[in-house]
Parts: sequence; C-alpha cells; structure tokens
Amino acid sequence: MFLILVLFKRAGRAPIKVLGIAADLTTPFLLLSVYLIASTITGIETGVAYMMMTVAIFVTIVYTIYERMNVKEFRIGRLLRKTWRLFFLLLVFVYIILIIVGIVVRIVQYHQ
Repeated sequence: MFLILVLFKRAGRAPIKVLGIAADLTTPFLLLSVYLIASTITGIETGVAYMMMTVAIFVTIVYTIYERMNVKEFRIGRLLRKTWRLFFLLLVFVYIILIIVGIVVRIVQYHQ
C-alpha cells in the first residue's frame, strides 16, 4: 500500500484520491493475506473462505439497505466503491488482530 501511495503521489495525484486508489488496489492482497493467516492459525482452510464470503455478502447487503434508505440518488458504482473501501477497513482491522493472535499463539507453542 505504501508503494502505491508513493507512486501515485509522485504522479501528481491529489492526496485523498491517492489514498482511495491505494486502498482499492490493496484490498485483494488483504483478502488473500487474511485468508492465509487465518487458515494458518486455525488449520481450517475451507471454513475460513466460507466465513469470509459470508461476512462479505452480509456487509454488502446491510450497507446496500443503509444506502438505499439514506441516500436520495442511489448509484450502484458509488455503492460498490464504498463497499470495497469498507472491506478494506474491515480487512485491515482483521489483519492486525490476526497478526497479534498468531504471534501470541506461536509464543505459547514455543514455550510449551
């Protein structure tokens, strides 16, 4: 993400747009890394993937209902962009939690 931020910043883009583009391009990598970290910690591969898909669908449905009720002009493109960036924030939070949990689990396993 930081590499993307630097590259687009040097290209002369506005700082807010650069942050949005970096978040958009980083989200697929976060999806993959959260999946890999969670499956490494738990040892369950398909369950983690199904859980991530279920959460993604649920968040999309709830956010769509919220947008539909509160926004006068409902645009699909804007909704998808907001949902994608909401996934980015959610995945960053989950990534940090999983890294901390993974470190603690490895420390406990090492000392046993």
